[in-house]
Amino acid sequence: MLKYIHCMLMMFATAGLFGPAAAQATDSSPARPSPAVAHRMKQYFFVLLRRGPNHSQSKEEAQKIQDGHMAHIKETAESGQLQIAGPFDDEDGEWRGILIYDVKTQAEAKALCDADPAVKAGRLVCDIHGWWAQQGATLK
Repeated sequence: MLKYIHCMLMMFATAGLFGPAAAQATDSSPARPSPAVAHRMKQYFFVLLRRGPNHSQSKEEAQKIQDGHMAHIKETAESGQLQIAGPFDDEDGEWRGILIYDVKTQAEAKALCDADPAVKAGRLVCDIHGWWAQQGATLK
C-alpha cells in the first residue's frame, strides 16, 4: 500500500501538479530534489494514519478519544505544524487518513503523532515519510 502512495506522489510530481520545479527535477532519487531546484523545494512529512490494534473501547470512550484526536489536529494546524489533514472515505478500511506536517525533522513529526490521543490509545498508527514539494504549493 505504501508503494502505491509513493507511486502516486511521484506521478503528481512528474506531471507537474505541484508546479514547474517539481516537474523539472532530474535527480533519480525520489527523496531529494536536484541541486538545480533545491532552493525551490521544501521537505514536509507525509503521515499515513492506519487503523491501530486497539478498538476495544466503549462507544463513549471511543468518542472521547476521537474528540481528543480532533482537538490535537486543530492545535497542530493552528500552530502551523500541520498543513493539511483529512480522512479517507472507506470507514472500514485499514487506511484512516493523512496528515502533512511542516516540521524540521522526522523525529518532530513522530513526536506530534505520538501526542495524538488516538495514537496513544492504539486506535491509530502513524507511518511517517519525508516528502518534498515546491515551496508555496497549494491544492487547486
